[in-house]
Amino acid sequence: MTIARQFWKDEGGSVSPVTTILIVTLLVLGIIPGLVTFRDQVVQKFGDTAVALESLDQSYSFTVNGVTSEYVDTTTVIDPVGDAPAGLDLTIPATGE
Repeated sequence: MTIARQFWKDEGGSVSPVTTILIVTLLVLGIIPGLVTFRDQVVQKFGDTAVALESLDQSYSFTVNGVTSEYVDTTTVIDPVGDAPAGLDLTIPATGE
């Protein structure tokens, strides 16, 4: 029982409350930007997937017994080169007065 009592009274590895608060504060300040970046990248991937699905060409053509059935997908997606990828748009449009 004396070993347990000595261990309980030993303060060699104790941590002060100020140090604990400082470490937790630094962790929270590091986690918040990480979660924001993660959120932005998930939204970015959703936007890129939406653009990819819009760009699918659903045209088809097949012939059965000399009869041809055909569908031409005429929708066009305007995705100019050089624009920002789909996803978050953090620009605020100017209002002209």
